[in-house]
Amino acid sequence: MAGLLSGGRPSVASTHVRPSLSLSSPFALPGSSLRIILRGTPGAFVKIQASRQAAELPQGPAGTRLLRPGSELTLAAGTVPENGQFVTTLAVPDNARHGDVFHLQALTQQDGQTLWSRGLSYRVQAEPPSGQRKTVSLAVTPDGRRAFVADALSGVVTMVDAVNDQKLLELPVTLPAGTVPHRPVRLAVDPEGRHVFVSNVAASTLTVLDAVSGAVVADIPVPRGGRGIGFDFRNGVRRIYQANETQDAVLVFAEAPLGAFTAVGRIALSSTGPGPLLVLPDGRLAVGTRTEDSIEFINPLAAAGHTTLAVTPIGGAPHELAWSGSDILIPTFVVLGQDRVPGFNRVLRMDPVSYQVTGYLLDNLGTDYTSIAVRPTTAGAQSLIAVNGAGTGTTLITDGSGLTLQANVRLTGGWPDATPRDVAIVNDPATGLPAKLYVLDYLRETLRPIALAGGSPYATGAEIPLAWSGQVRVPMSGQLSRAEDGEWLFRSVTTLGGSYDGPNPVTCNTCHMDGASDNSRAHVTGKPIQVPAAWGTLPTAPYFWDGHVPDIQHLVGGALRLHNHTDNPPAPKSMAPLISFLGAHQPPASIFLQADGSMTAEQLAGKAVFENRAQCNRCHAAPLFIPPSGSPRTLPDGVGTGLVPANVPSLRGLWATAPYLSEGQAKTLMDVFTLNPADVHGQATAGLSDTEKQQLVAYLKAL
Repeated sequence: MAGLLSGGRPSVASTHVRPSLSLSSPFALPGSSLRIILRGTPGAFVKIQASRQAAELPQGPAGTRLLRPGSELTLAAGTVPENGQFVTTLAVPDNARHGDVFHLQALTQQDGQTLWSRGLSYRVQAEPPSGQRKTVSLAVTPDGRRAFVADALSGVVTMVDAVNDQKLLELPVTLPAGTVPHRPVRLAVDPEGRHVFVSNVAASTLTVLDAVSGAVVADIPVPRGGRGIGFDFRNGVRRIYQANETQDAVLVFAEAPLGAFTAVGRIALSSTGPGPLLVLPDGRLAVGTRTEDSIEFINPLAAAGHTTLAVTPIGGAPHELAWSGSDILIPTFVVLGQDRVPGFNRVLRMDPVSYQVTGYLLDNLGTDYTSIAVRPTTAGAQSLIAVNGAGTGTTLITDGSGLTLQANVRLTGGWPDATPRDVAIVNDPATGLPAKLYVLDYLRETLRPIALAGGSPYATGAEIPLAWSGQVRVPMSGQLSRAEDGEWLFRSVTTLGGSYDGPNPVTCNTCHMDGASDNSRAHVTGKPIQVPAAWGTLPTAPYFWDGHVPDIQHLVGGALRLHNHTDNPPAPKSMAPLISFLGAHQPPASIFLQADGSMTAEQLAGKAVFENRAQCNRCHAAPLFIPPSGSPRTLPDGVGTGLVPANVPSLRGLWATAPYLSEGQAKTLMDVFTLNPADVHGQATAGLSDTEKQQLVAYLKAL
């Protein structure tokens, strides 16, 4: 690959300026080519390099070297032409491996001076991105200049000019997470505003971006399963924490020297299913855990085995954690399980000393509080709390005390309402004070600015489109597929008779988060009922734990009646789109598989135990892992767990739906085998060794 020189003879009297690098596309299709353009000083020597290994190595006035020394491949070299543009073509091999990410950087040299460009990345994939993105996570730099958005379906991070509300770059720096539930990709900016961390449950790296340019500066090896990110940058020590679901642990990294990241520890959790993570001002950690609907408090500096300070149940899934300046704020749905009062959409207040819930705010003023942004009360008059009502399509804004509702902002101004997924405060770069909110919409795939100046009523700005089409994706307008419209209905209170200002307390998504499960055991009647996942539904009739619902039409129709706690009719023509969504929504690929999707040796051994020694496939036959054809789905005498009759559930996506059994009696898969030796599960595994049981658990987590 050589530079395609153009523009005539080079100039001999030019001031050496820092080169800039651009790509025709950040997506490389096998058998295609990418056009690389360097703009620099005419007459300067230029070299363009590529590597799969990123780095951050400051070179003083020359800039920062962003490729690991010794790993680079030179793509082109030559002299910058008189027009200041050096152009080369990168041929993508036909056999290029899909998903591989490459990093590019250029240098120019003139009169003994070297200058480095910013870095770029491209990813090999079969075709250009299209269709849904499902934008799930948002982070904004402390200076208010940059915002970053991650989606679930493409593995691309979008960089936004937060001053001018403009999309800047698409950064294909991680892997698609697919239908993995519970915010599968999370973004966090460090307290100094230098780096953006991309935590992805599907990836085996924790990716670090430069917060100004978006260039990848590190890919830190981690086990798959990364969730929440937090920072402790006190006293000259820079620690980064990542909650990890496959390890049920918090991973600890240090940045020292600047730009160099090292794994320095792993803190085992006593609870399972970690998600959001918050670092308290004194360095303690709070981790929201999904399986037990609890907050686990950690002293990260304590000796191994003594790190857990407390585990506090909160009665609902901890969607996010935020610091108010004096206590911890937790948006959740507290399950009550009574006929007319299924529960409460609340932001809980938790005391960081007693580890107890001391109060709550915004009680059922919106539905599905899944995200929160806080300007702590230490900021005085500028303090505020913003909470998204994902089911009502609103952002609720209170003062810092949470006692006064200042606004309930309807984000679209009309039907169909928004699906807000994340929210962040954007500071004014000049003053450092809050200037606006950014609200990230999951299905519309936009950022919506809300101006904070002047207080309530707050003005909403024009949406910033993030979709591949460049347009706002509007549900129920004919633009989207019927399944996508069905997902909007699945997430909207209007489906169950509610409205933005008269919300039904639940949506379908309240209990079946992202089409999965909220992991709670108290629903509808107060009797413990473990909520099943909604994925892979159509071929697994009949439904419910006792199999009393014969088909999908009765399932959806019954849900529309049972969960409507208003006196209003459901949204018209909801049935067909909802069924279409349930038919399209498939179980996620397991995060316990290897990064290439293959099973580990332990999982393969567990597959043999499943099919032979334990004969689990008599009731759970592949590929749906339900009773084989010709066998009854519902067992009239049950399976010994107390449920009679017992409907045999599919095992697909089992790793994401703990606790287990019809009433959530088993906290873990191992508990399924050991809690009741007399039931079918205990009998089937009674003759297995401890190693075989561990192998069986490993296989089940891979489904």
